[in-house]
Amino acid sequence: MDLDARNLQASASAASELRGVRALLLVGGRPGLERFGEMPLVLLDVLGRSILLRTIDRLRTVGIGEVTVLSDTESVPPRPAAELCHFQVARRESFWDEALHQTRRMARQSECVLVIRLGGWAEVDYRTMISHHRKSGVALTRAVSRDVGALEIFVASSNSTAETAALLRGELRDERIQTSPFEVSGYVNLLQESAELRKLILDSFAGEAAVPPFGRECRPGVWVGRGSRIHRDARVLAPAYIGSFCHVHRGAVVTRGSSLEHHAELDCGTMLDGSTLLPYTRIAAGLEVEQSVVGFHQVHSLVHQITVDVEDTHLIGTTQEYVSMRVYTAAQWVLTFLSNTLWKFLFESSPQQARSASAALGSSGPALSESSLAPVESEAKSYREMVAARRYGDE
Repeated sequence: MDLDARNLQASASAASELRGVRALLLVGGRPGLERFGEMPLVLLDVLGRSILLRTIDRLRTVGIGEVTVLSDTESVPPRPAAELCHFQVARRESFWDEALHQTRRMARQSECVLVIRLGGWAEVDYRTMISHHRKSGVALTRAVSRDVGALEIFVASSNSTAETAALLRGELRDERIQTSPFEVSGYVNLLQESAELRKLILDSFAGEAAVPPFGRECRPGVWVGRGSRIHRDARVLAPAYIGSFCHVHRGAVVTRGSSLEHHAELDCGTMLDGSTLLPYTRIAAGLEVEQSVVGFHQVHSLVHQITVDVEDTHLIGTTQEYVSMRVYTAAQWVLTFLSNTLWKFLFESSPQQARSASAALGSSGPALSESSLAPVESEAKSYREMVAARRYGDE
Protein backbone atom coordinates (compact mmCIF):
# COMPACT_ATOMS: atom_id res chain seq x y z
CA MET A 1 0.00 0.00 0.00
CA ASP A 2 1.50 3.34 -1.04
CA LEU A 3 1.77 6.42 1.19
CA ASP A 4 -1.24 8.27 -0.29
CA ALA A 5 -3.48 5.25 0.16
CA ARG A 6 -2.37 4.85 3.80
CA ASN A 7 -3.00 8.53 4.48
CA LEU A 8 -6.46 8.31 2.90
CA GLN A 9 -7.31 5.23 4.95
CA ALA A 10 -6.05 6.87 8.14
CA SER A 11 -8.14 9.99 7.44
CA ALA A 12 -11.25 7.91 6.77
CA SER A 13 -10.69 5.91 9.97
CA ALA A 14 -10.21 9.09 12.03
CA ALA A 15 -13.33 10.64 10.53
CA SER A 16 -15.41 7.54 11.25
CA GLU A 17 -14.39 7.73 14.91
CA LEU A 18 -16.23 11.05 15.23
CA ARG A 19 -19.44 10.06 13.45
CA GLY A 20 -20.99 9.42 16.84
CA VAL A 21 -20.24 12.97 18.01
CA ARG A 22 -22.77 15.78 17.60
CA ALA A 23 -21.96 19.49 17.63
CA LEU A 24 -24.15 22.34 18.90
CA LEU A 25 -23.12 25.87 17.91
CA LEU A 26 -24.68 28.66 19.97
CA VAL A 27 -24.78 32.08 18.32
CA GLY A 28 -25.69 34.97 20.61
CA GLY A 29 -27.10 34.58 24.08
CA ARG A 30 -25.22 37.69 25.22
CA PRO A 31 -27.03 40.94 24.38
CA GLY A 32 -24.80 43.78 23.26
CA LEU A 33 -21.63 41.71 22.87
CA GLU A 34 -19.92 40.42 19.73
CA ARG A 35 -22.32 42.30 17.46
CA PHE A 36 -22.42 45.02 14.87
CA GLY A 37 -25.73 46.67 15.59
CA GLU A 38 -28.10 43.79 16.17
CA MET A 39 -26.18 41.30 14.02
CA PRO A 40 -23.70 38.83 15.60
CA LEU A 41 -20.29 39.25 13.98
CA VAL A 42 -19.97 35.50 13.42
CA LEU A 43 -22.94 35.62 11.02
CA LEU A 44 -21.27 38.26 8.84
CA ASP A 45 -18.89 37.38 6.03
CA VAL A 46 -15.19 37.77 6.77
CA LEU A 47 -13.25 37.71 3.48
CA GLY A 48 -16.08 35.95 1.73
CA ARG A 49 -17.28 33.41 4.28
CA SER A 50 -18.76 33.82 7.75
CA ILE A 51 -17.12 32.57 10.94
CA LEU A 52 -20.13 30.30 11.41
CA LEU A 53 -19.60 28.56 8.07
CA ARG A 54 -15.84 28.41 8.54
CA THR A 55 -16.35 26.69 11.91
CA ILE A 56 -18.80 24.23 10.37
CA ASP A 57 -16.22 23.51 7.67
CA ARG A 58 -13.67 22.61 10.33
CA LEU A 59 -16.13 20.37 12.17
CA ARG A 60 -17.16 18.49 9.06
CA THR A 61 -13.53 18.11 7.99
CA VAL A 62 -12.72 16.16 11.16
CA GLY A 63 -15.75 13.94 10.59
CA ILE A 64 -18.48 15.31 12.89
CA GLY A 65 -21.67 14.38 11.07
CA GLU A 66 -24.50 16.38 12.63
CA VAL A 67 -24.14 20.09 13.32
CA THR A 68 -26.98 22.12 14.83
CA VAL A 69 -26.88 25.91 15.02
CA LEU A 70 -29.03 27.73 17.57
CA SER A 71 -29.08 31.50 17.06
CA ASP A 72 -30.93 34.34 18.76
CA THR A 73 -30.83 36.33 15.48
CA GLU A 74 -31.81 35.52 11.93
CA SER A 75 -28.80 35.32 9.63
CA VAL A 76 -28.02 37.69 6.79
CA PRO A 77 -29.67 36.26 3.64
CA PRO A 78 -29.26 33.59 2.53
CA ARG A 79 -29.37 31.14 5.42
CA PRO A 80 -26.73 28.40 5.69
CA ALA A 81 -27.57 25.48 3.41
CA ALA A 82 -29.55 22.66 5.00
CA GLU A 83 -26.91 20.08 4.07
CA LEU A 84 -24.33 21.95 6.16
CA CYS A 85 -26.29 22.29 9.41
CA HIS A 86 -29.68 22.50 11.09
CA PHE A 87 -30.18 26.24 11.60
CA GLN A 88 -32.73 27.28 14.22
CA VAL A 89 -33.65 30.70 15.60
CA ALA A 90 -34.73 30.94 19.24
CA ARG A 91 -36.25 33.81 21.17
CA ARG A 92 -33.66 35.57 23.30
CA GLU A 93 -35.60 35.12 26.53
CA SER A 94 -35.72 31.33 26.03
CA PHE A 95 -32.35 30.91 24.29
CA TRP A 96 -30.57 28.96 27.01
CA ASP A 97 -33.59 26.75 27.74
CA GLU A 98 -33.68 25.81 24.06
CA ALA A 99 -29.92 25.20 24.15
CA LEU A 100 -30.41 22.73 27.00
CA HIS A 101 -33.23 21.02 25.12
CA GLN A 102 -31.07 20.64 22.00
CA THR A 103 -28.13 19.31 24.00
CA ARG A 104 -30.29 16.67 25.67
CA ARG A 105 -31.73 15.64 22.31
CA MET A 106 -28.28 15.27 20.79
CA ALA A 107 -26.91 13.43 23.83
CA ARG A 108 -29.53 10.71 23.38
CA GLN A 109 -28.13 10.04 19.90
CA SER A 110 -24.39 10.22 20.58
CA GLU A 111 -21.64 9.40 23.03
CA CYS A 112 -20.74 13.06 23.55
CA VAL A 113 -21.77 16.53 22.43
CA LEU A 114 -19.42 19.32 21.40
CA VAL A 115 -20.95 22.60 22.64
CA ILE A 116 -19.50 25.81 21.19
CA ARG A 117 -20.78 29.27 21.98
CA LEU A 118 -19.62 30.88 18.78
CA GLY A 119 -18.68 34.41 19.70
CA GLY A 120 -15.38 34.57 17.82
CA TRP A 121 -12.87 32.57 15.81
CA ALA A 122 -10.82 29.85 17.49
CA GLU A 123 -8.54 27.44 15.65
CA VAL A 124 -9.10 24.38 17.81
CA ASP A 125 -8.01 20.84 16.97
CA TYR A 126 -11.43 19.32 17.64
CA ARG A 127 -10.36 15.75 16.87
CA THR A 128 -7.59 15.89 19.47
CA MET A 129 -9.88 17.61 21.98
CA ILE A 130 -12.53 14.90 21.70
CA SER A 131 -9.86 12.18 21.93
CA HIS A 132 -8.51 13.86 25.07
CA HIS A 133 -12.02 13.93 26.53
CA ARG A 134 -12.55 10.23 25.86
CA LYS A 135 -9.27 9.24 27.49
CA SER A 136 -9.78 11.42 30.57
CA GLY A 137 -13.19 9.93 31.32
CA VAL A 138 -14.47 13.18 32.81
CA ALA A 139 -17.96 14.62 32.42
CA LEU A 140 -16.89 17.94 30.86
CA THR A 141 -13.80 19.10 28.99
CA ARG A 142 -13.17 22.78 28.32
CA ALA A 143 -10.85 24.40 25.77
CA VAL A 144 -8.32 26.82 27.26
CA SER A 145 -6.22 29.17 25.11
CA ARG A 146 -2.68 30.08 26.02
CA ASP A 147 -3.33 33.67 24.96
CA VAL A 148 -6.86 34.54 26.13
CA GLY A 149 -7.66 31.92 28.78
CA ALA A 150 -10.78 29.76 29.04
CA LEU A 151 -12.96 29.49 25.93
CA GLU A 152 -16.67 28.69 25.74
CA ILE A 153 -15.98 25.40 23.98
CA PHE A 154 -16.91 22.21 25.82
CA VAL A 155 -17.16 18.48 25.22
CA ALA A 156 -19.94 16.93 27.33
CA SER A 157 -20.38 13.19 27.79
CA SER A 158 -23.87 11.95 27.00
CA ASN A 159 -24.29 10.53 30.53
CA SER A 160 -23.32 13.82 32.22
CA THR A 161 -26.83 15.23 32.15
CA ALA A 162 -26.66 17.01 35.51
CA GLU A 163 -23.32 18.69 34.81
CA THR A 164 -24.38 19.74 31.31
CA ALA A 165 -27.67 21.16 32.57
CA ALA A 166 -25.88 23.18 35.24
CA LEU A 167 -23.40 24.43 32.66
CA LEU A 168 -26.10 25.70 30.29
CA ARG A 169 -28.31 27.12 33.01
CA GLY A 170 -25.29 29.15 34.06
CA GLU A 171 -24.93 30.32 30.44
CA LEU A 172 -21.50 28.62 30.27
CA ARG A 173 -20.05 31.10 32.78
CA ASP A 174 -20.51 29.34 36.12
CA GLU A 175 -16.95 28.78 37.36
CA ARG A 176 -18.11 26.43 40.12
CA ILE A 177 -18.70 23.65 37.57
CA GLN A 178 -15.63 21.46 37.35
CA THR A 179 -14.16 20.85 33.90
CA SER A 180 -11.02 19.21 32.58
CA PRO A 181 -8.86 21.71 30.63
CA PHE A 182 -7.71 21.12 27.06
CA GLU A 183 -4.94 23.46 25.97
CA VAL A 184 -5.37 25.25 22.63
CA SER A 185 -2.27 26.61 20.94
CA GLY A 186 -3.92 27.89 17.76
CA TYR A 187 -5.02 31.39 16.79
CA VAL A 188 -7.93 32.87 18.78
CA ASN A 189 -9.86 36.10 18.19
CA LEU A 190 -12.87 36.64 20.47
CA LEU A 191 -14.53 39.17 18.11
CA GLN A 192 -16.06 41.09 20.97
CA GLU A 193 -16.04 44.37 19.02
CA SER A 194 -15.66 45.70 15.51
CA ALA A 195 -11.95 46.47 15.99
CA GLU A 196 -11.30 42.75 16.46
CA LEU A 197 -13.12 42.06 13.20
CA ARG A 198 -10.65 44.32 11.41
CA LYS A 199 -7.77 42.65 13.27
CA LEU A 200 -8.92 39.23 12.07
CA ILE A 201 -8.96 40.47 8.46
CA LEU A 202 -5.47 41.95 8.74
CA ASP A 203 -4.15 38.83 10.46
CA SER A 204 -5.56 36.76 7.62
CA PHE A 205 -3.82 38.95 5.04
CA ALA A 206 -0.59 38.49 7.02
CA GLY A 207 -1.01 34.70 7.13
CA GLU A 208 -1.35 34.60 10.93
CA ALA A 209 -4.97 33.35 10.95
CA ALA A 210 -6.31 30.41 8.97
CA VAL A 211 -9.09 32.51 7.40
CA PRO A 212 -8.27 32.39 3.69
CA PRO A 213 -10.08 34.83 1.38
CA PHE A 214 -12.78 33.22 -0.75
CA GLY A 215 -12.07 34.29 -4.29
CA ARG A 216 -9.43 34.42 -6.99
CA GLU A 217 -6.13 36.11 -6.31
CA CYS A 218 -6.08 38.20 -9.48
CA ARG A 219 -2.73 39.71 -8.51
CA PRO A 220 -0.49 39.34 -5.42
CA GLY A 221 -2.45 40.34 -2.33
CA VAL A 222 -5.71 41.18 -4.12
CA TRP A 223 -8.59 38.71 -4.04
CA VAL A 224 -11.80 39.09 -6.03
CA GLY A 225 -14.96 37.02 -5.64
CA ARG A 226 -17.12 35.76 -8.46
CA GLY A 227 -19.48 38.13 -10.23
CA SER A 228 -17.76 41.31 -9.04
CA ARG A 229 -17.44 44.38 -11.25
CA ILE A 230 -14.41 46.66 -10.86
CA HIS A 231 -14.14 49.67 -13.15
CA ARG A 232 -10.88 49.88 -15.04
CA ASP A 233 -10.30 53.37 -13.63
CA ALA A 234 -10.74 52.19 -10.02
CA ARG A 235 -7.66 51.48 -7.91
CA VAL A 236 -7.33 48.43 -5.64
CA LEU A 237 -4.07 48.34 -3.65
CA ALA A 238 -2.84 45.16 -1.94
CA PRO A 239 -3.73 43.73 0.44
CA ALA A 240 -7.44 44.01 -0.35
CA TYR A 241 -10.51 41.86 -0.81
CA ILE A 242 -13.48 42.43 -3.14
CA GLY A 243 -16.26 39.95 -2.37
CA SER A 244 -18.74 38.24 -4.65
CA PHE A 245 -21.08 40.45 -6.70
CA CYS A 246 -19.51 43.68 -5.44
CA HIS A 247 -19.40 46.81 -7.58
CA VAL A 248 -16.45 49.23 -7.45
CA HIS A 249 -17.20 52.28 -9.59
CA ARG A 250 -14.95 54.58 -11.56
CA GLY A 251 -12.34 56.48 -9.62
CA ALA A 252 -12.94 54.55 -6.37
CA VAL A 253 -9.91 53.58 -4.28
CA VAL A 254 -9.60 50.49 -2.03
CA THR A 255 -6.43 50.49 0.04
CA ARG A 256 -4.59 49.53 3.26
CA GLY A 257 -6.12 46.14 3.96
CA SER A 258 -9.71 47.13 3.14
CA SER A 259 -12.40 44.61 2.31
CA LEU A 260 -15.80 44.66 0.64
CA GLU A 261 -18.06 41.75 1.50
CA HIS A 262 -20.59 40.26 -0.89
CA HIS A 263 -22.98 42.59 -2.77
CA ALA A 264 -21.26 45.74 -1.40
CA GLU A 265 -20.96 48.81 -3.61
CA LEU A 266 -18.39 51.63 -3.65
CA ASP A 267 -19.55 54.57 -5.74
CA CYS A 268 -17.52 56.88 -7.97
CA GLY A 269 -14.47 58.57 -6.46
CA THR A 270 -14.93 57.19 -2.95
CA MET A 271 -11.91 56.00 -0.96
CA LEU A 272 -12.06 53.00 1.39
CA ASP A 273 -8.96 53.20 3.57
CA GLY A 274 -8.26 50.49 6.17
CA SER A 275 -11.99 49.76 6.43
CA THR A 276 -14.59 47.06 5.86
CA LEU A 277 -17.91 47.28 4.05
CA LEU A 278 -20.33 44.69 5.36
CA PRO A 279 -22.64 42.71 3.02
CA TYR A 280 -25.22 44.63 0.95
CA THR A 281 -23.71 48.01 1.95
CA ARG A 282 -23.56 50.92 -0.52
CA ILE A 283 -21.31 53.96 -0.04
CA ALA A 284 -22.18 57.11 -2.00
CA ALA A 285 -19.86 58.95 -4.41
CA GLY A 286 -17.09 61.31 -3.39
CA LEU A 287 -16.63 60.15 0.21
CA GLU A 288 -13.61 59.09 2.21
CA VAL A 289 -14.01 56.28 4.74
CA GLU A 290 -11.02 55.73 7.02
CA GLN A 291 -10.43 53.08 9.69
CA SER A 292 -14.09 52.12 10.00
CA VAL A 293 -16.55 49.27 9.72
CA VAL A 294 -19.65 50.25 7.75
CA GLY A 295 -22.95 48.47 7.31
CA PHE A 296 -26.66 48.36 8.19
CA HIS A 297 -26.81 52.20 8.12
CA GLN A 298 -24.11 52.42 10.80
CA VAL A 299 -20.46 53.48 10.91
CA HIS A 300 -18.07 52.34 13.62
CA SER A 301 -14.88 54.38 13.86
CA LEU A 302 -11.86 52.38 15.01
CA VAL A 303 -10.03 55.62 15.81
CA HIS A 304 -12.76 57.27 17.90
CA GLN A 305 -14.26 53.98 19.19
CA ILE A 306 -17.83 55.12 18.60
CA THR A 307 -20.70 53.84 16.48
CA VAL A 308 -23.17 56.23 14.89
CA ASP A 309 -26.32 55.78 12.87
CA VAL A 310 -26.52 57.31 9.39
CA GLU A 311 -30.12 58.02 8.47
CA ASP A 312 -29.32 59.55 5.10
CA THR A 313 -29.56 56.57 2.73
CA HIS A 314 -28.01 58.66 -0.04
CA LEU A 315 -24.72 58.49 1.88
CA ILE A 316 -24.82 54.98 3.29
CA GLY A 317 -27.55 52.62 2.17
CA THR A 318 -28.23 49.06 1.14
CA THR A 319 -27.92 47.63 -2.34
CA GLN A 320 -30.88 46.54 -4.41
CA GLU A 321 -29.78 42.91 -4.12
CA TYR A 322 -30.50 43.03 -0.38
CA VAL A 323 -34.11 44.00 -0.99
CA SER A 324 -34.48 41.28 -3.62
CA MET A 325 -32.94 38.67 -1.32
CA ARG A 326 -35.23 39.61 1.57
CA VAL A 327 -38.27 39.33 -0.70
CA TYR A 328 -37.04 35.98 -1.99
CA THR A 329 -36.38 34.67 1.54
CA ALA A 330 -39.81 35.81 2.74
CA ALA A 331 -41.52 34.20 -0.27
CA GLN A 332 -39.59 30.97 0.30
CA TRP A 333 -40.68 30.95 3.96
CA VAL A 334 -44.33 31.56 3.04
CA LEU A 335 -44.30 28.77 0.46
CA THR A 336 -42.74 26.35 2.96
CA PHE A 337 -45.26 27.36 5.62
CA LEU A 338 -48.21 26.94 3.28
CA SER A 339 -47.00 23.59 1.92
CA ASN A 340 -46.46 22.22 5.45
CA THR A 341 -49.86 23.48 6.54
CA LEU A 342 -51.56 21.96 3.52
CA TRP A 343 -49.81 18.62 4.05
CA LYS A 344 -50.92 18.47 7.70
CA PHE A 345 -54.42 19.53 6.70
CA LEU A 346 -54.78 16.83 4.05
CA PHE A 347 -52.81 13.90 5.45
CA GLU A 348 -52.24 14.36 9.18
CA SER A 349 -55.69 15.39 10.39
CA SER A 350 -57.70 13.29 12.84
CA PRO A 351 -60.95 11.55 11.74
CA GLN A 352 -62.99 14.28 13.39
CA GLN A 353 -60.93 16.95 11.58
CA ALA A 354 -61.28 15.04 8.33
CA ARG A 355 -65.08 15.04 8.64
CA SER A 356 -65.00 18.77 9.43
CA ALA A 357 -62.71 19.36 6.46
CA SER A 358 -65.01 17.39 4.17
CA ALA A 359 -67.98 19.41 5.31
CA ALA A 360 -66.04 22.62 4.81
CA LEU A 361 -64.95 21.63 1.32
CA GLY A 362 -68.49 20.76 0.42
CA SER A 363 -69.88 24.05 1.61
CA SER A 364 -69.68 27.41 -0.03
CA GLY A 365 -67.46 28.88 2.69
CA PRO A 366 -63.65 28.92 2.53
CA ALA A 367 -61.85 25.72 3.50
CA LEU A 368 -59.06 27.51 5.29
CA SER A 369 -59.57 30.35 7.73
CA GLU A 370 -57.37 33.41 7.84
CA SER A 371 -54.40 33.28 10.18
CA SER A 372 -52.24 36.16 11.28
CA LEU A 373 -48.46 36.03 11.59
CA ALA A 374 -46.79 37.38 14.71
CA PRO A 375 -45.01 40.65 14.01
CA VAL A 376 -41.22 40.64 14.09
CA GLU A 377 -39.78 42.77 16.87
CA SER A 378 -37.41 44.90 15.60
CA GLU A 379 -27.84 58.31 20.53
CA ALA A 380 -27.02 59.57 17.34
CA LYS A 381 -23.84 61.66 16.90
CA SER A 382 -22.36 63.35 13.87
CA TYR A 383 -20.79 60.95 11.38
CA ARG A 384 -18.80 63.63 9.54
CA GLU A 385 -15.61 62.74 11.40
CA MET A 386 -15.72 59.22 9.94
CA VAL A 387 -17.33 59.70 6.55
CA ALA A 388 -16.11 62.85 4.84
CA ALA A 389 -16.15 64.24 1.32
CA ARG A 390 -13.02 63.50 -0.69
CA ARG A 391 -10.57 66.38 -0.42
CA TYR A 392 -8.48 65.39 -3.41
CA GLY A 393 -8.68 63.39 -6.58
CA ASP A 394 -8.03 59.78 -7.55
CA GLU A 395 -4.91 58.91 -5.53
